[in-house]
Amino acid sequence: MPKQLPVFVYGTLLSGFHNDSGYIKPFSHTKTRATIKGEIYHLPEGYPGLLMTDAGEVAGEIVDFAPEVYEKALAGLDELETYYGEGDSRNEYERIPVTACVRETGQEVEVYVYRYLDEAYVKRVGTRVEHGDWRAFMERAE
Repeated sequence: MPKQLPVFVYGTLLSGFHNDSGYIKPFSHTKTRATIKGEIYHLPEGYPGLLMTDAGEVAGEIVDFAPEVYEKALAGLDELETYYGEGDSRNEYERIPVTACVRETGQEVEVYVYRYLDEAYVKRVGTRVEHGDWRAFMERAE
C-alpha cells in the first residue's frame, strides 16, 4: 500500500471548483493553502496541466484525508486524473511525491501531486499561467 501522504491540488479540485464537490467534500479532510515548485498551463479541455520544474511556483491546497477514508478518496482522485498506476501507458497524469510549502507557516510537507505526462502537448496547446495560480487565472477569464 502506498504511503498515506496528503494530496496537493491546484486546479478543478480546489475549494469552490466543480470537482471539489464530488472528489474532496464527501470525505473527511482538512485543507491548507500551500505552494509547490513547478509550472501550470491551462489546457483547452478546461483544466490545468502541471509540469515539474524549478522555474516557478504553483499555488494550491494540501488536502489531508482522514485515515479511514484515505484509500477510497485517493482511488477517486486517481480515476479523475486518469492515473492507473506507476508506469502505466494509459496514464494522462502521474501521481508523484513532492515537497509543498505551507503558506502561513513556511513548513515543508511531503505530498502527492498529479503531474501532466505529455509535456510537449501542454507547451504546444496550453496557456502558461505565469503567476502559477490557476484560481486567479480562471477568475480573470470569467
